[in-house]
Amino acid sequence: MSETTGLVAFLRARLDEDYKLAFEAGNGGPEHWKFDPELPWNGDNGPREAIVRFNGSALGYVAAVDPVHGKYGTWGARHIARHDPARVLAEVNAKRRILDELLDEIDERDRTYQVEYWDHFMGPYRPLTDQLLRLLALPYATHPDYRPEWAPPA
Repeated sequence: MSETTGLVAFLRARLDEDYKLAFEAGNGGPEHWKFDPELPWNGDNGPREAIVRFNGSALGYVAAVDPVHGKYGTWGARHIARHDPARVLAEVNAKRRILDELLDEIDERDRTYQVEYWDHFMGPYRPLTDQLLRLLALPYATHPDYRPEWAPPA
């Protein structure tokens, strides 16, 4: 398996995992989560900083962050709400489209030039498409299947 093929398979698997988790967290769809400091159980009015499922009206708790941490509890709640299932599903779809575009570019490059040409004449130079694949994989660098040779140059 070529390095690119292995990296692409790795990326597709991680995107599939992200999609599945977001889909399930969103009750089988792109559910929005909301943090609103004006809700009665948030801020000074209540015992916790709560993130709720939201579909025009509050549908129930998603998570509660301990307000003992002051502003950090509020920022934690806002962070959780911002990265709701709807956003993650949209990001996964965007990254899949980017990946497909990059693979089309790589296919065209490989049809135009033999892969050996790049290795022999270009030396350590890597086409931009290869660099972009490596950057897409970088957020998953702590995954046990990530390989160090996929790291983009600093």
